Amino acid sequence: MRDLNALESFVAAAETLNFSTVAGRRNTVQSAISAHIRKLEQELGCALFDRGRGKPMSLTPEGEAFVVYARRILGLSDEAVKALRGARTLHRIRLGTTVTLAMSVVTQALRSFAAQTPDVQIHIQCERSDALLALLDAGEIDLAFMMDQGRRPGREFVESNALVWAGIEEVDLPDTQDVPLVFLTDGRDLRSYAFEALDGAGRTGYLAHLSPHPIGVRAFVLAGLAVTVMPAVAVGPPLCNLGPRLGLPALKSIGLSLYRDPSRSGPEITRFAAALQDHLRAP
Repeated sequence: MRDLNALESFVAAAETLNFSTVAGRRNTVQSAISAHIRKLEQELGCALFDRGRGKPMSLTPEGEAFVVYARRILGLSDEAVKALRGARTLHRIRLGTTVTLAMSVVTQALRSFAAQTPDVQIHIQCERSDALLALLDAGEIDLAFMMDQGRRPGREFVESNALVWAGIEEVDLPDTQDVPLVFLTDGRDLRSYAFEALDGAGRTGYLAHLSPHPIGVRAFVLAGLAVTVMPAVAVGPPLCNLGPRLGLPALKSIGLSLYRDPSRSGPEITRFAAALQDHLRAP
């Protein structure tokens, strides 16, 4: 069934039951519509319309069945055309990153990158930092943006970023009150940095909540039930750096790095890497 023009005439005729009306709609003559229907009937080997003299035109049982398929074929054709017309992208970048960075630095970088390079499609996959390098090595992503995992081939950059105490403005902790903390279940590094800084300042903290997923950690923080530790560049409204206001001690800095699959290159990847780095360096 390769003649979509004939299918369109058939569907219109099935809806109006009047070849003359269809011809007017399609800006053609009635004989052309009749020819389309005859062609379909010859191809199918059955009559699609009952056009007996003295009786109003109606669909045959075969015509009733075929109109369902005809509409489906035309719908798929329209869908395919729209999809191809919308697929203007010439390149694709598969980015792997953490949820925390995807919701902060990556979002900001995407705005500037898309304005300069609109014909690049970005696929984002969020995983823990330790899983991203495995995806990169397996060729499942092109770039991995995360906490620095050390020097290795394909590291595009490493930028130092201070860790801060992240929470919401409503949190109020007197100097004498223990600091409620929330971390990922296996977030040992950030947890140790927090307790080390508190111990050094003579403050006491306790593990109020845990979550295996960053969104869970964020939920506790947004509820005002706990404070967590995040890179300063990842903290934005409604979160804020509570350290100065609550008199909490300064934390260490960490490295944020972008790793690239060595087999992947091109100006679009270079521009995207630059957009990420620019936002990391922005004051």
